[in-house]
Amino acid sequence: MGVVDSEIKYSLLLMSVYVFYAEVNVACICFLMLLLFSIKSLPTPQMRFTLFQKLVFWHILYFLNDSVWALVNDGIFVKNTISVLAVNYLNAIIAAVLFYSCFIYAEMSSRPDMTKPQIQKLQSILRIPIVVEAVVLFVFFVLDPEFWLDENLEPRDLYYFVLVFLPCVYMVTVTIRGLIRGFARRNRHDLTTYLIVASYTPGAILAAGTQIFFSMTTPIFCFWCTFVILFVYLHSQNQLVSTDPLTMLNNRNRLEKYLYQQRDAKSAYVIMLDVDHFKKINDRYGHVEGDRALVLVSQALKRACERLRFSLFLCRYGGDEFLMIAQTKAPDEVLSVIRDSLQDECLRRGGELPYRVEASMGYASWDGHIENFKKSVMDADKKMYEAKRSNG
Repeated sequence: MGVVDSEIKYSLLLMSVYVFYAEVNVACICFLMLLLFSIKSLPTPQMRFTLFQKLVFWHILYFLNDSVWALVNDGIFVKNTISVLAVNYLNAIIAAVLFYSCFIYAEMSSRPDMTKPQIQKLQSILRIPIVVEAVVLFVFFVLDPEFWLDENLEPRDLYYFVLVFLPCVYMVTVTIRGLIRGFARRNRHDLTTYLIVASYTPGAILAAGTQIFFSMTTPIFCFWCTFVILFVYLHSQNQLVSTDPLTMLNNRNRLEKYLYQQRDAKSAYVIMLDVDHFKKINDRYGHVEGDRALVLVSQALKRACERLRFSLFLCRYGGDEFLMIAQTKAPDEVLSVIRDSLQDECLRRGGELPYRVEASMGYASWDGHIENFKKSVMDADKKMYEAKRSNG
């Protein structure tokens, strides 16, 4: 009789644990739905936030299916071979899509110069393994369902390997790419963004592994993912305040932060760039074309930064003016690379533009001390306008 009572108590305890697991997942779902509503209400058309919405959505879907998994294991929903395989199949596919979404969002975050066609091409390539996994896993589940489950209708180790394999491939790749980009000299001022992108994988793998191998009834993965999503959202909000919405370059707010974050004074050059005849473009072709010209210049400046091999900070200073801080002893080389990049960008557009985009530039040395920065900007600005007058 005592043995029977013990088994009943154990069953009731296990039931309460699974119910608690589902309740925690539902709580995380409610939180993420509020976050999703907040993201949708943001007054920004940035593709990065659209991708972030999808990322949050797939987290919600995964937690929802994981809750159903818990209730099936608990016996609240029908527990048989079909129901167990169904929830585990969905878990595997949704997990793959979730980490695929993480990959796309991470690429966009660490490569803000990516165009929409480039993102769409990357998405098409990365979807192929998910489709293959979905088809193959479905076929094997149908052909031999008993192979995947033990006598207690629990998934065998092979299923867990399939569950984590594709997500691990996506996220390990993201981590490596994020770290390489983050520690590149030209990206040091955005190191926080790259480290956030790179940190998701180790934590997610550790959380998922701990849950799978040590405590399947503790929602460790759910807690970790919700925490990271919130952290990324807060960081994105901070970036939104520091990003120019038209050109997607840093703005004056980010410039101020950059200057105050410099702990060691390092000599550099302040480079000012102004679009030539910008008012004529606006007056003759309209402000839409004026904005288009600014975007073209910003793309050229991004490409110039990629070609240069030293630390750079780039921002839209205001109107049609751009500012660059270059830690180099050869500022003329920077100007030459910018001119080449601007010419290449114009040629790439071909006959797309009814006008030619040109720019005047000037530079001045800066000793790295914040109190002398304004003087360097004024000197660079003066030389820029001297170049503009000589250009006609």
